[in-house]
Amino acid sequence: MENKYGLYLSSEGTVLRLPVNPESYSITQDNDNGNYNVLGVGPIMIPRTPKLRTVSWSGLLPGRPDMGAVLTSGGFQPPQFYIEFLQAAMDEKRVIRFVANRCTESGEPIFDTNMEILVTRFKTEERGGETGDFYYDIALSEYRDYSPKTVKLQQSSPTAPVSAVSEQTRSVPKGQLTVGQTVTVNGDCWYSSRGDEPHVSLSGFQGRISRIIANDPQRLYPYHITTESGAAKGWVKASQIQAV
Repeated sequence: MENKYGLYLSSEGTVLRLPVNPESYSITQDNDNGNYNVLGVGPIMIPRTPKLRTVSWSGLLPGRPDMGAVLTSGGFQPPQFYIEFLQAAMDEKRVIRFVANRCTESGEPIFDTNMEILVTRFKTEERGGETGDFYYDIALSEYRDYSPKTVKLQQSSPTAPVSAVSEQTRSVPKGQLTVGQTVTVNGDCWYSSRGDEPHVSLSGFQGRISRIIANDPQRLYPYHITTESGAAKGWVKASQIQAV
C-alpha cells in the first residue's frame, strides 16, 4: 500500500519530498510568558505572544532507490541533491516552506502542518559499511514576515501639514470573492494553483482568501486560502468557497 504520509520542503518552484520518513519528529512551541513576584500577591504570570515554532528530526538520505521504505523511487534523487538544497537555503538565508502531509495507513487524511521556515541547523554523517547513504540531523524555525508597511502621505500645499489618509472603501458586488474575505472551504486544497501535491482535504474549514490569480486558465485552483491568523493552507476553486 502506498505511504501517503509525507514531509515536504519547497523553495522557488522546487518541491522536495523526504525520500525516507524519519522514525519521529517534533514540533515545539513555547510561550514567552513573564513571571513576576508581586507584593501581597506572590508569584504571577503575564501571558505574552507565543515563541516561534521549531521542528527537528533525524533521518536518512539513501544512496539508491531500491532500499526499503524509500518513498521517491519513481523520482529518485541522490543525497547530494537534498544536501545542496538545504545548504543553499542556509547560506542564502532563504525562506522555504515545510509541509507535513499526514495520512493514516489506509490513506485517509488527518491534518497538515504548512508553514514558512528557516533552516537553523543541518548536519550530515556517513557511517562505515553504508557507502552512499547519509544520515542527517535538521532543525527548522518558523518564519514570520516582518517587512514594514507603507503609508501614502498627502499634502494639499507646500506649507500645509502632511496627513496620512486611507482610500475610501469601495462596495463589493454581491457574491464576488475578494482578497481578505472570510470564507468557508470544502474539498481538496492543493500546494499550488496548478494542483501540485501535497494536498489536504478540508471540510467546513473557515479561513481567509489571501490571493486570487485571475485570467490564467491553466491555474485550476486560483484562490489561495490561509487560516484566520495567516498560516497558508493551499489553493482551491471558487466552487469550493462560500463567503461567511
